[in-house]
Amino acid sequence: MKRFGDFLVNSPAALQLGGTTVVLLVLFLIPALHPIAWIIGLLAVVVLAGVLVLWFLEWRRTQDRIDQLNARLAKAHAAIGGVSLSPVAEDEPSADTVRAERIRELFPTGSGLVQELRVESGFSPLPTALVAPLREFLDEFSHASFENPASHFAFMDLYRAGTALTEWLDSQTQDTAGKLEMVPGDVREGGWRGFAEAREAGQRRIDAFLTTRQTFERTALENDVLG
Repeated sequence: MKRFGDFLVNSPAALQLGGTTVVLLVLFLIPALHPIAWIIGLLAVVVLAGVLVLWFLEWRRTQDRIDQLNARLAKAHAAIGGVSLSPVAEDEPSADTVRAERIRELFPTGSGLVQELRVESGFSPLPTALVAPLREFLDEFSHASFENPASHFAFMDLYRAGTALTEWLDSQTQDTAGKLEMVPGDVREGGWRGFAEAREAGQRRIDAFLTTRQTFERTALENDVLG
């Protein structure tokens, strides 16, 4: 009923019917035209029939357009309903995060080189396998940098400390049965006094490496480089 009411309001045929009705009523009210009232009535019937035909044709055309629009709408709705939303990809970690995670992987605090250097008081024979991550770090990060300034400064301190420790190991130790041991005083230039001085220098470099390793991780955490 609502659709039919909207059609009556917006239809030109309905407007014509209303206008014709008003004109015929006016003609019927004129006394001088009463003798030819039958002619006016016949004319009214013809006009009414024509208007009804136009009205019917317009109604059918309007309904066809509505049906076509409904079909298009249903088709579009079905197409939209078939689209599945793909999950939102998680943000890729930043380059700083990848580098920091790699450093933490090379130097875990609970095992490997860091743990070995912490538990020993002074330099003790060190398995050569534990030094491999240190050499790998120096080679892999020789041209690396961090976008975060604080993390970069902490990284450079760690890299310099790692370089100094490696140089000391290469110059002051020898590989004996898979372990790095300090060159003894009886075969060292400077004797046992030189041995003691080298041992103290080695301990300072070990302390510097452990300190900068800890500082780097703390700085990376404070600046959200590491989570």
